[in-house]
Amino acid sequence: MKITDMDMPKTAFIYSAIFSLANRMQAIGDRLDPTVSTKQWFVLAAVSRFTKTPPNIGDVAQLMGTSRQNIKKIANILERKGYMQMRKNPRDLRNTQLFLTDSCYEYFKSREQQENEYVTAIFHGMDEEMLDMLCSGMGKLIENIDRMMDGIKDSERQEQE
Repeated sequence: MKITDMDMPKTAFIYSAIFSLANRMQAIGDRLDPTVSTKQWFVLAAVSRFTKTPPNIGDVAQLMGTSRQNIKKIANILERKGYMQMRKNPRDLRNTQLFLTDSCYEYFKSREQQENEYVTAIFHGMDEEMLDMLCSGMGKLIENIDRMMDGIKDSERQEQE
């Protein structure tokens, strides 16, 4: 049975579909390149978004919505592969900054066409209006989830006091 065949409220369908799509997109992405997993690629892409100053592990974890431990584990793998360097911030030795290497930029360049084809295939048949609505809806979901996460953090802080 496909998720689209299930009779459920729209919100339940969307919630289920997000998980299902995430799993399937990861499976397809992992098959595209045996060298770098989808999660590893996502960390590289997240680090590349910081153009003014190199991010630290916490910055990337926050951007990706995951733990610092998870990012550090992936960053260690990427460092061994030669795509990333981790360096202690000279002003705060507790702070580990992440830097992309020249090999990483070469890797990005070599995958550019394949990634463009992948993204084009995922969004095949969606016009601008549909993409605008999807962006708007996803933005609102992110906003709501961020608000919920802030509430969880606040309640955890209160419990510790």
